[in-house]
Order: sequence, then C-alpha cells, then structure tokens
Amino acid sequence: MYRNIFTCLALCTLCTASQLHAEPIIYGSYLEVQADSRTAGLPRGPGFGLPSKASANRTAGAHRAILFWEIVKGSWNGQELDSLKIVTVVESSGPLRSPQEGKLRTVIYLDEKASEEKAQALLDLARELAPRYLKKLVRIRKAPIEVTRKDHDLKLAIRNHLEVHIETHKHESDICESICGKDPQPGRPLSLHVKSEKALGRKNLYRAEDLQVRWTSPKAQSCLSGQFGL
Repeated sequence: MYRNIFTCLALCTLCTASQLHAEPIIYGSYLEVQADSRTAGLPRGPGFGLPSKASANRTAGAHRAILFWEIVKGSWNGQELDSLKIVTVVESSGPLRSPQEGKLRTVIYLDEKASEEKAQALLDLARELAPRYLKKLVRIRKAPIEVTRKDHDLKLAIRNHLEVHIETHKHESDICESICGKDPQPGRPLSLHVKSEKALGRKNLYRAEDLQVRWTSPKAQSCLSGQFGL
C-alpha cells in the first residue's frame, strides 16, 4: 500500500515538474531577414554621396542579417522585460552559417525604454538567443525601436539607422504559394529557441555608420517570422 502511495506521489511530482519546464519563462515574437551580395547596394541620398571604390568592394562582398525579438511577457536575470525589444544587425564576409562565413561584426540595439538593469538583462538575453552572432559586438546602442502591424504587414524601424518591411501570411490563402513557393519549409533561423515560418521581405535597409556595410534592398534573400520562448 505504501509503495503505491509513494509511486503516485512520484508520478505527480514528475508531471508537475514537466508542466513547469514546458511553460516558458520568457517569450515573444521574432523576425529575421537576410540579404547577400546579390541585393547589396549603398544608399544614395543626402549624407551618403557616391561610394568610394573601397566601400563599393566591401559592400559587394557583404552578407548581412537583421534579427528582431519583441518580448511579450517574461523576465530574465530577475528583470521583468514585458514589451521591450531587441534588434541585432550582423555583417559577415561570406554567407552566414557556412564555412565561408568569415569574420562577424554585430551592432545591437536595446529598447530605449529599458532601465540600465533591464538593458543589461536584454543584452544577456540576446546572447542566450544568438550566442554565435554576439561574440564580436562593434557597438551597443539604446534606441527607439518602432514596430507597426496592420493585417499581415509588419514594419520595424529605428530612425536614421534601419528599416524592415515584411508581409506574413495565412497558409490557406493564395499568398502562401507566392511566399513559400514549392518548398514550404522555412530555413533554420539564426536565433536559438525559435519557431518560425517564411515571410515575404518587402524592404530592408541599414544606413548607420557602425558597420562597414550600408545597404538598401527591395527584397530579402531569406525572411522568417515566428515566436521565441525559453
């Protein structure tokens, strides 16, 4: 009899532990865009002028990605991070996550609404989510990260630094075929702890001075949207 009681208690404990482990301590939405040299180009306009030959060569061989996490709810390092945002811009000389990837350079933007303690927690969270791409940080900035959503359109912007416009979709709609094509399986995201699907990249640009490359592209080579949780 006592053996049965202990067995039941052990099973209940295991079930409770499993439920606690399954529930994320922090979660939110994720966006990723990648573009390679086929869509590279320096922005032209006030403040940029014509690129030098050296700049043009650097840009022509550059590969880059923008990673965005928006925390819906949760805490990290004892700090509540609800509604705060992180943007990471990565530059490499070769295709990301390939033997030709080469050196990585990264700029990270932390939500300007975060206190110093919360900003440090955001930075540590980003290092947990994308450890490979935050090893070589060129600059850490606090910035006004703006996100607007309307139907299936999502726009991400940091004034005078970057802009991303994507279109998500419902799988039962006609748009699914145009986005997913014949292969509905998304590529593996650069971030860990992410579930994502393909999206349609309408526009992406980076125009700040922190990285060696600046660009504006009407489309992305790879675009993913989804959720993260850990």
